[in-house]
Amino acid sequence: MAKRCLIISYYFPPVGGGGVQRIVKLIKFLSQSGWDFTILTADNDIVSLPKDASFLKDIDNRTKVIRIPISRTNVQSNSRYTSFLPDKSGFLQRWLSAFFYIPDIRKGWLKSLHPVLMDEININHYDCVLVTAPPYSLAVYAAQLTDQLSIPVILDMRDPWTTNPYKIHPTPYHHYKDLKIELESISRIKFGVSAYESLIHFYRAKIRNFETALWTVIPNGFDENDFRSLPNGSLNNGKFNIAFSGTFYSHINPPLHIFKAINKLNEKNREKILFHHIGDSQINLPKLIAKYKLKNNVKLWGYLSHKKCLEKLNQMDALCFILDDRNRNSINTIGGKVYEYLRLKKPILALAPENGEAADLIASTQSGEVISPQNTDKICETLSRWILGKNNYKYLDVDRYNREKQARQFLQVMNRACSRDQH
Repeated sequence: MAKRCLIISYYFPPVGGGGVQRIVKLIKFLSQSGWDFTILTADNDIVSLPKDASFLKDIDNRTKVIRIPISRTNVQSNSRYTSFLPDKSGFLQRWLSAFFYIPDIRKGWLKSLHPVLMDEININHYDCVLVTAPPYSLAVYAAQLTDQLSIPVILDMRDPWTTNPYKIHPTPYHHYKDLKIELESISRIKFGVSAYESLIHFYRAKIRNFETALWTVIPNGFDENDFRSLPNGSLNNGKFNIAFSGTFYSHINPPLHIFKAINKLNEKNREKILFHHIGDSQINLPKLIAKYKLKNNVKLWGYLSHKKCLEKLNQMDALCFILDDRNRNSINTIGGKVYEYLRLKKPILALAPENGEAADLIASTQSGEVISPQNTDKICETLSRWILGKNNYKYLDVDRYNREKQARQFLQVMNRACSRDQH
């Protein structure tokens, strides 16, 4: 008889974005290994999130999806604090949300989630529960379920929590309170998975008697099937094309310094560089483009479906990601898109801390250059060299990030949790 897993994931197709892929690909490959899944997810129709229905093709038809409405009261309370803000003030909206809700505004959804989960557990047989976070309120919920349920609960941390550079703490008190919630919750988790090695080190240092052996590091990755049908060829526009895929945020990854570098190179290279942005932006990119006189150097594609995004990235000469190294937490994360960059085997310009998770990944795979975002001269030197075709990167052992292999690692975690829980 097939084993059954109940998954709690706030984000799920047709919602798109990087946070969806990890759980979608897990279901895809483990469904082929004899597991059946039920998904409890938020009904995001009333929330403005990017949509990408293409991910639904990866979901086995045996998979049961239960969509639980988000409380309209919760949504309205957030808009009360943010409705007066201009459209592009994404940081202020997130700051206000972080000010009033610790660990996050999504915790209001748990009130709707819990009775549905308990009904499902009572009516149907499940071997384990898998909770994927963020939102971080689901990690708190995973700790509560660990205490309440007779079956094992596994927490999957896709991102670091208080050490995440993207997470905003409006005041020292907010950080203190959030950290207290994090450490108390994680200390109660019996079975955990982290996408980052540094998060395990953090918990080992902060939590007394933290059981490292019960946690497994499974990074993000790529699905080989997504790359097999990509059309070949470049843009053939006479430019050196470099792309950034993802969302720009003002406080952690603005393209300020690469724009400065391209502006500087224009004096010598006569606008030979074309920077492509695929995704959303929480900053005013047209204004920044105008400031650095890059009208002919930047192309904005907006949000594209996963398939269209990969097709576009495959046409590039190089790929880029940015993490402001002035934020001490930038050493703790990478970004799921970087693993797909690796699979495309294009030179990667990592404007990120020269130590930490991202730097280690680029160094171990020999896939590009890690440069402090503040070092405009070195960015210029690297781009100038690449324009001349001078790069010799190896892309070593990239296949270890194949999601099918990672699904087998998850399978070991789940089987181990089920086995231990029976003794």
